[in-house]
Amino acid sequence: MESRAAILKEFGKPLEIGNIKLQEAKGEGVIIKVEGAGMCRTDLRIWKGTEPRPGLNLPFVLGHENAGTVVEVGEEVKGLKKGDKVIVYAVWGDQTCKYCREGKYMLCRNQTVPGQSFYFGGFSEFMYVPSFKFLYKINIDPVIAAPLADAGLTSYSAVKKSLRFLGADSTVILYGFGGLGIYALQELKILAPYVNVIAVARSEQKLDLIEKLGAIPSKPEELKSIIDKITNGNGASVAIDFVGNEESTLNISKNLESGGTIIEVGMEGKNLRIPTFDSVVWEYQLIGSNYGTMNELGEIVNLTERELIKPYIIKRKLDEINYALNDLEKGEVLGRQVIIP
Repeated sequence: MESRAAILKEFGKPLEIGNIKLQEAKGEGVIIKVEGAGMCRTDLRIWKGTEPRPGLNLPFVLGHENAGTVVEVGEEVKGLKKGDKVIVYAVWGDQTCKYCREGKYMLCRNQTVPGQSFYFGGFSEFMYVPSFKFLYKINIDPVIAAPLADAGLTSYSAVKKSLRFLGADSTVILYGFGGLGIYALQELKILAPYVNVIAVARSEQKLDLIEKLGAIPSKPEELKSIIDKITNGNGASVAIDFVGNEESTLNISKNLESGGTIIEVGMEGKNLRIPTFDSVVWEYQLIGSNYGTMNELGEIVNLTERELIKPYIIKRKLDEINYALNDLEKGEVLGRQVIIP
């Protein structure tokens, strides 16, 4: 089968619209018609060539947040048929290691992510998925569902990790308010409605949305004074960092309570910076959080189906994909751009 796609032929150059050839749906394989493909800052870094991935050979098709309709199934596929609406779980483990047996495909050392390594992603009319086990049935519009594969799931898993560190008087910092932060704020309001949430952003548009969603907005330079006022100088219990560079972690570490925890999600920088003395003496914790489990994907899909999570979607046609990448690079996106091939 051929598929019309946005093809990466040279790093940093505009994607070219053309045709690609897909594998046939044999065995456990499935082909879906992509009806929504979310765009992430990881796509931006891979497009620019600043985040090389093993198994990514040009020409290539990006896009790891995907949802659509099943159009072909292999003879060994179970529980799925043509016409089913599905979301594609974004981390494909080898299904043999101890992490895969626990459903933690994101920890598999032999994992591959469609649109990032080996397999073409969803910036394409159709997409090949090697196993039906990486698909989850949905009852919502695939355009709304697509960002849940990463933005929704990754933020949800980070929020769940934070719950054991939170009490009735706790304060949580969301550092960086982009596609993931918008989901995380709503997820915290559902799972921990008793905590104070401070979300950090730079643009007035994002700060206004933070307030609209019921959290306390803060610019990075204002964070210290706001934290001190709310916590009487004690600091935040947890910070979820969606930026991930030396500036973000240094600013966060100045605003944690003793025993406070940073849950690291963002990967915008090469290194993190946390003062050694403070980290040891005040027993700070740093926890990495990458994607989430298939069951957690089901949970965030369920919350969205029940309209407890509101999506902030910007629809873009496949022919507009280079404009979408440029807008994302300039930081001019409020929510999640979804390509509709």
